[in-house]
Amino acid sequence: MSDLKNILSLLLFCIFLISYLLKLLILYKKNHIKGNVLAKGAKLSKLHYIELLVKTSTFLWGAAWFVFSVAESFMVTLVGKTFDIPVVHFIGVSVAALGCSIFIQAMIAMRTSWRVGIDKTTVTKLITHGIYKYSRNAAFVGFDLMFLGLYLMYPNLLTLLIFILNIAAIHLLILQEEQHLKSVFGDEYIQYANNTPRYFLF
Repeated sequence: MSDLKNILSLLLFCIFLISYLLKLLILYKKNHIKGNVLAKGAKLSKLHYIELLVKTSTFLWGAAWFVFSVAESFMVTLVGKTFDIPVVHFIGVSVAALGCSIFIQAMIAMRTSWRVGIDKTTVTKLITHGIYKYSRNAAFVGFDLMFLGLYLMYPNLLTLLIFILNIAAIHLLILQEEQHLKSVFGDEYIQYANNTPRYFLF
């Protein structure tokens, strides 16, 4: 059962990583857009440090996801295991799969407006269709579910800390992005925000 979990976990990680890199490549090749602007360019120090936090915390999450998938027994000897309930571990696989699916749908819906980080240099469209009818931060919801999925698949103190750190970092970035979108789109964004939850239910 553990081997199956690890295979599924690694498969999901590869799907996420390939889709993410493919989106960046398509944006650059087809539209000459540099999609990753996280902690890049001239930004206020607060935003820069928040984006740097997100960059660091998501890297740790991705590295942990890969390493646990390919070397779980080795990692367990290093950091231990909080509990060992196979049903919960496979629920974690399902949660991560749902998160990955939402993230990919969000990237598709965003088209050329998709960015990693807040782009202060180009004007994008406000996307309110597709999955963004249900959440104004759909890609981040996908990330949050993948963070949770990692913890449920490989429950230990390290993955718990990675989960909490990433949830907090992403939320701080969302707050900054909301201010940016208000300044760019004004009443259009305010009306959208009033009618669409920040996450899915609130």
